[in-house]
Amino acid sequence: MAKKRNRKKKPQQKNYSTIQDHKHQGKKLISTLRQIPNLHPSSWMNERLPDMLWAILLVKLLPREQALNVFRLIIKYIDGLPEDEKFGDITHTGIAKLPSKQLDDVLSIITFRQEHKQALTHLLLLDQLPAKEVWVKALETDKAHSDWEPFMIAVTHTLDHQSQESTDCRWLRLMCAMIGYGLILPPEEIDNLIYYPNHGDLREVRPTIRSLEMICEKEGQDKINAERLEWADKFWDECLIKTACVPSSSNFIEAEISAGTTEEQLQEVWDFLLKHTCNTQTTSGVDAQHDTVFGMGLYCLGLLKELLRVGICHSISARTTLRTIAECYITLAYLAKKNDAELWQSYRVYGAGQAKLAFLKLDESANEPSYVDVQTLEQLANEDRWQEFLDIDIGHWDNTNLRKMSIDADVKDVYDQFYDWTSTFAHGHWGAVRDTVFETCINPLHRLHRIPRQSTRTLPDIVPDACQVVDKVLEVVSQLYPDFPHRVTIEI
Repeated sequence: MAKKRNRKKKPQQKNYSTIQDHKHQGKKLISTLRQIPNLHPSSWMNERLPDMLWAILLVKLLPREQALNVFRLIIKYIDGLPEDEKFGDITHTGIAKLPSKQLDDVLSIITFRQEHKQALTHLLLLDQLPAKEVWVKALETDKAHSDWEPFMIAVTHTLDHQSQESTDCRWLRLMCAMIGYGLILPPEEIDNLIYYPNHGDLREVRPTIRSLEMICEKEGQDKINAERLEWADKFWDECLIKTACVPSSSNFIEAEISAGTTEEQLQEVWDFLLKHTCNTQTTSGVDAQHDTVFGMGLYCLGLLKELLRVGICHSISARTTLRTIAECYITLAYLAKKNDAELWQSYRVYGAGQAKLAFLKLDESANEPSYVDVQTLEQLANEDRWQEFLDIDIGHWDNTNLRKMSIDADVKDVYDQFYDWTSTFAHGHWGAVRDTVFETCINPLHRLHRIPRQSTRTLPDIVPDACQVVDKVLEVVSQLYPDFPHRVTIEI
């Protein structure tokens, strides 16, 4: 029985750019942010999160206000230093570079309570931690927790660069850079930052913090930045080695009963279409239009019939079947819209030429494939005329492409809805490969990376969509050869 996902209405406000926002450049659509010159993307998760681990552990494993008080003490400490001693980098990489006096002061602020030390002991799980020996001294132990779970919990809540915990840590980094590097900010923003999170509209303050934190590096710190990236790579690599993958097990597809069809309904429509084919036939000679219209109708019904086999509707191959049905409909709608006898014939001759081309190639091949009977290809190539008089068109039968055909036929909506994404399955593009044979590892210390599935993912049921497109094919049949009211879809 066919099922359909419960599709919620999309909200009006979107946090992503539309197709119209993209810039058409040659054969590419350039995204909005990529249109900004000299823009260098920066990744919180991949590059900067590992360098703020101590703050991440405190803000998640301690009460939030207690962690923020630690952050404020550090900010106050930096602000109270003589101008020539101020520093702006409170990350692991930056702390490791501090003079011994400042280093001891900072670590004493961070670890002045026992519960702080308890939370930060998880840092000792990392062999590559910058200045690890200093942290061992400050924490008064060289024994790390054997349990990675608290570490995983803390990182889980900061992987998202917009989370509250991430924003708190990014606020600390920004404030230290602002004081230590003398960053100049608009006056109206200063109070909001100084008294965060208790001042101003947080819906505006939080985005401001995140946007400024990305650019709070001091000029001329290329070496430190390179060390930061090196440490980030070491951190993620060490986590991958020391902790196990956790499959998301997102194979189950929830569905609701909806529009579809049954084998009985499909067979009934097939029988009616056969009868209508015979009733509208006017010649035993070649009738390109009649043969194409009813041939495509029956072909699409045949494809839909295959989709009703047990398990097929959730498979990879079902996506390619829907693509074929959509292509048949667009082609038929295009031919009907043009309604030109020569065009109907051109479509037919092109197909015969393709049969001839395949026959000649396989005839010269040393090994004959099992998927096709070469003699059948030869018969198809010679059916309308002797193949020696049949040219082979290696382009398109109407010197166009399916997208342009869908526009000309006023069915671009079908192309957009059912052809683009299904084509990725037919061509084996990365999106389809990723969607079917990989799943997300939900271990946050693995950055939600991809791991192979035990078996291919059960994909959403394709039958309702296929029924919708097949019914459109039957509408064209009825338009060209009235009246044919029969449809395959059954509303349940």
